[in-house]
Amino acid sequence: MRIGRNSQFDTTSISQNQLIEIAYMEYQALGLLLWVIALYHIGCQLIGFVVIAPYISTSRWEDHFVPPALVRPVNTVWFSWFQTASAYTNTGTSLVDQSMLPFQRAYPMIFLLIFLILAGNTCFPIFLRFFIWILSKMCKQDADLHKVLSFLLDHPRRCFLYLFPSHQTWFLLTVVILLTVLHMNHRSIDWIFFLILDLGNVVLESIPVGVRVLDGLMQGIAVRAAGFAIVPLAALAPAVKVLYVIMMYISVYPIAMSIRSTNVYEEKSLGVFHSDERIETREENFRHEGPRITVWSRYLAMHMKQQLAFDMWWIAISLFLLCIAESHHLTDPSKFEWFTIFNVLFELVSAYGTVGLSLGLPTNNYSFSGSFRGISKLIICAVMIRGRHRGLPVAIDRAVMFPREYQDSDSVEGFFEPARASKISHKNSHTYPII
Repeated sequence: MRIGRNSQFDTTSISQNQLIEIAYMEYQALGLLLWVIALYHIGCQLIGFVVIAPYISTSRWEDHFVPPALVRPVNTVWFSWFQTASAYTNTGTSLVDQSMLPFQRAYPMIFLLIFLILAGNTCFPIFLRFFIWILSKMCKQDADLHKVLSFLLDHPRRCFLYLFPSHQTWFLLTVVILLTVLHMNHRSIDWIFFLILDLGNVVLESIPVGVRVLDGLMQGIAVRAAGFAIVPLAALAPAVKVLYVIMMYISVYPIAMSIRSTNVYEEKSLGVFHSDERIETREENFRHEGPRITVWSRYLAMHMKQQLAFDMWWIAISLFLLCIAESHHLTDPSKFEWFTIFNVLFELVSAYGTVGLSLGLPTNNYSFSGSFRGISKLIICAVMIRGRHRGLPVAIDRAVMFPREYQDSDSVEGFFEPARASKISHKNSHTYPII
C-alpha cells in the first residue's frame, strides 16, 4: 500500500481487512501511549527526586530552610519533590523565596533541574520518542507489543500531538546539539552574553568563575520556559535583560513549528501537497510551486509571520492597558528607578511565554507583578492563559480529533472509528503488513 506524507494512507490501494487492521493498530497504540506517557512523566520526576532529596537534606543546606532565611521552616524532602515537579512542568515556582539563589553551588541539583527542564518541555518530543524506541528494542520482533510500538514510531502524528516522525525528531535533536555546541542557539547566546556583558558586575563578580559558568548555563536554559532564577536578575546588564525578553517571547517556536510542519490538515488546506484542493482565504497568497524544501521553507516562514503578527497584538494591547492601569506607579518620582515600562514589559512577556521570571521588587520578596493593581493582575492572568495555548495547531489536528469529527470529512483519508476497531478480535491482527 502507499503511505503518503505524515501517515496519510491511500485507501484505494489496500483491502478492507488491511484498513480494519490499521484502525485496530491505531486503537491499540493510543491505549499503549497512555501508559508510556504516564511512565515517562513519573519516571523522569522520580529520577530527579531520588537524587535531589538525599543531597539537599544534608547539613550543608539546612540553614536555607529555616528562619531567618524563610518565614517558616520548610521540609527538605517536600522541597525536593516540589522543586522537581516545578522544573519538569516548567513552572519555575519554589518553596524558597529566593528561588535558586541560595543553591548556586548545589551542582547535583542544578544538573538534574537542567535535565528536568529539557525533558518536560524543549526535548520532550525527542526524549519521548527515544523512550518508545528503547521499549521497541526490548520487545521480541514478532511480539504484538513490538508491532504496536512500531506503529507509534512510524505513524506518531496520528496518535499524539507532541510525538513527531523520525526525520523531524532527528532534525530537532540536531538543532539542539549542533547549535548548542557552536554557541548559536538561544541557550548558548544567553550563556555567552551572560558571561561577557556582566563583566565588572559587582554582584556577579562575587560568584567564582566556575560557579558562574554553570549558573549562567542553567539561567540560559531556565529563561526559555522554567522561571528559576539562580542569579539576581535585576542586577544583570540591561542588554542581557533585553535578550531574556526575546528568548522568553520565542520560547514556543521550536515545538510549535514542529507541530505545524507535521500536521496533515494544515498542509492540505494550504495546498502544499494537494494543489488541486481549495486554498483557504487566509492562505491564498501562499505559493506551493517548486521543490519540496522550498515549499516547506515558505510554509514555515508563513507560519512564523502569522504567529509573530498575532502575538504582537496581544503584547502591544496588554502593555498599553497595563501602562494605563499602573500610571500612578509609572509617574511616581520615588519609583522611577525600579517601576519602569521595561520592567512591566519584562513581566508581561514572561507571562505570555509562561516562563515566570520576574525582576522582583527592591522592597519585598515577591515578584514585580505583586505590586500591580487588581485589574493589572487580571490582565496578566489573561495573557498567561492565551500564551499557554499559542503553540497549538492553527487547524484541527488529527491527534486531537474525535471520530465523529473526521469520519465524514472528504479531506481525511483512511480513518475509522476506534469503537469499530475495538470489536476486531486480537487474534486477527497477528500480521502487520502496512509497516
